[in-house]
Amino acid sequence: MESEKPKKSERGQWATSIGFVMAAAGAAIGLGNVWKFPYLAAKFGGGTFLFAYILMLLFLGIPVLITEMVLGRRGKLDPVGTYSKLSGGSKFWRSVGYVAIAVNFIVLSFYAVVGGWITHYMFRYITGGIKGDIVGYFGSFVSNPYAPLLWHAIFMGVTIYIVAKGVSGGIEKASNILMPTLFVLFIVLVIRAVTLPGALEGIKYYLMPDFSELSGTTFLMAMGQVFFSLNIGAGCTMTYASYLSENENIPKLANIVPIMDFLAAFLAGMIIIPSVFAFGLDPAAGPPLLFITMPHVFEKMPLGALFGFIFFVLMLFAALTSAISMLEVNTAFLVDNYKIDRKKAALTAGILIFIMGIPSSLSQGILANFKIFGLDFLSAMDFLASYILMPFGAFMMTLFVVRVLGLDEAIKEATNNGTVHFGLEKIWSVLVKYVVPVIIFLVFLSSTGIIKI
Repeated sequence: MESEKPKKSERGQWATSIGFVMAAAGAAIGLGNVWKFPYLAAKFGGGTFLFAYILMLLFLGIPVLITEMVLGRRGKLDPVGTYSKLSGGSKFWRSVGYVAIAVNFIVLSFYAVVGGWITHYMFRYITGGIKGDIVGYFGSFVSNPYAPLLWHAIFMGVTIYIVAKGVSGGIEKASNILMPTLFVLFIVLVIRAVTLPGALEGIKYYLMPDFSELSGTTFLMAMGQVFFSLNIGAGCTMTYASYLSENENIPKLANIVPIMDFLAAFLAGMIIIPSVFAFGLDPAAGPPLLFITMPHVFEKMPLGALFGFIFFVLMLFAALTSAISMLEVNTAFLVDNYKIDRKKAALTAGILIFIMGIPSSLSQGILANFKIFGLDFLSAMDFLASYILMPFGAFMMTLFVVRVLGLDEAIKEATNNGTVHFGLEKIWSVLVKYVVPVIIFLVFLSSTGIIKI
């Protein structure tokens, strides 16, 4: 037994349940919440999209999170090790685990580039914000071959430092600070947004659904947003759950995380939609929303530089908590499979991811003409990970828990061998076996343009 102690300490374990909740919620809460959700809500009917999103969270988000937590705690390893262990050493299922490793490697490579942009904007607002030609400023910054790489390196450096400190000593401590602060910043900015002159129209649009506008497209976009917001199929939750103790209540934890994720998305909408309505701007501006539309809002707003700074601090915290979870998946893989020291594993994975991110950064400038299937490098990596690998990983995960582990064994794990109440286990079983795979498949077909609904 003595020989097992170093391995256990190297992997680590959450010190408290709340530490896991904060970290898992941080993994889910990212740019998908604070940028993409408000943009989609504005584009697809405001309150109508909000209604569809809540339904999809209940029927897709929570069931799949329970599934991923069950597999993670049962395997107590990274995704590759978990699939291999629980399948009896199957090479096929081990290869499915590698998909999760690839997803986090690819996504973090370009996610950290955007994280660097956000870090730069945060510091820019310390010195008074951005005024004048806001569009030109953003274009000039991202096309510069050197400055974005510097901020990209800073963002990755902070991420590596936190992950290298360990599960309880790094990730948990950071999440316990970042997540409460994140929600305090949300509330401060919501109060500012809803009290702006002219914000009431934006609030009505956001909170009052028009059910006549409900369509298949609305539900499909809501499905996709739940899918990508919760990192379904990326293995982050599976990896975090591998550090859970045997007596933790998985059904309870799996409810709390999506609720926190939804609150973050909802509050982000309450900041952005009323703000842009108040100043007559377009809330459905897409990618320029963060770096062009919102700086226009802060330019016109009283104390705009202060609130711009708070906004980009919020954005940075959201991006950082997700980046930590993605780097942890790759770090855990190296620790579990190659017995590498955690600090070396985090540094090795982080440096490789940074290098992989260089073309994504340069694709906004000197490599802008280099296209992959008509997309710049950053967009191509996003498409590959988000629309191909993640849906595949999520689909295979549900297939694994149904066909390989078995629903009975999954329920035993979720209920700690019957000692924890899981009142919705029959509904969960039906959803995981029949409903969730269909939803994932539809999202995949729609995202790749094979079908239109």
